[in-house]
Amino acid sequence: MFMNLMTSQSMRNRNTGATMVEVLVSVLLLSFSLLGIAGLMAATTRYQLGVESRSTVTMLFNDATSRMRTNLAEVPGFDATVTSPTFNYTASWSTQQSTIASPATNCGPTATATCTNAQRATYDLWELRSSARRSLPQGSLQLIGDTADGLTVTYLWMDKDFVDGSLVSTSNPSGLRTSATCSSTDTIMQRQACCPTQASVSTSPGVRCLNFTFIP
Repeated sequence: MFMNLMTSQSMRNRNTGATMVEVLVSVLLLSFSLLGIAGLMAATTRYQLGVESRSTVTMLFNDATSRMRTNLAEVPGFDATVTSPTFNYTASWSTQQSTIASPATNCGPTATATCTNAQRATYDLWELRSSARRSLPQGSLQLIGDTADGLTVTYLWMDKDFVDGSLVSTSNPSGLRTSATCSSTDTIMQRQACCPTQASVSTSPGVRCLNFTFIP
């Protein structure tokens, strides 16, 4: 009887020990699962923000093309007599971060005077730049090209989630990435997200670009 009691007690102890090990293993597996879910949620959030920015840029681009098509005289390459067409804007990223000056002539819906093509284009460019600034973080744009080869509209903005952990340093604590500068050897996919040389973003980590090309 005594031996049976000891045997039963020993079996219960072994069972209890095994149960604790199983619990610890389960907790460990659960921890790994939660870490994976957390990483997935973070990646999903970054993806959603990226999609939202691209959706905003698409709407801004549609507005820009509509304005240029209604004032082709100020589009480079359309009218040879216009030596300095307004829809040719290549200010660098850093330059565009200053305050956007209002145009001298109001050519909007409340205008009281008839505007020339150049004045209307100047007003439209001001509105396009202002819309980019309001809709995107530090948003700006560039207009490059002509009617013969196609116009490229580039939107630039600061994306704090454009990061790479391997780039974290004292001078770059967030690990922000630097966008590639466009090159003639780029593939079609690379041309969509590279930044024009004129933008000079090589010293501005975190700046992203999105390019659209169209022929008015």
